[in-house]
Amino acid sequence: MRRAAPPPVVEEWARRFGGASLDARGEPLVEAAAAALGHALAHPGRSREAAYALLAADALLTCACEDAAEAADPEAELRKLLARLREIDTP
Repeated sequence: MRRAAPPPVVEEWARRFGGASLDARGEPLVEAAAAALGHALAHPGRSREAAYALLAADALLTCACEDAAEAADPEAELRKLLARLREIDTP
């Protein structure tokens, strides 16, 4: 069970950059986090949009890690999450 709800603006960023709600669970949440992180990496420097994307990725990944911790096999779920993040192309 997730602890505290994030501020509403984080939910907005998650939808904008990750295409998912912070209420999502499992693979769709990880995919949205990867998309948001990919967006942040594609816009390096002092870009406000990249900063928002990075915050969205952080929120989505935090939720994904919380979900993994509650899974039957947390280690396997975290390994899948990390494997997906390694697939992100960097500029």
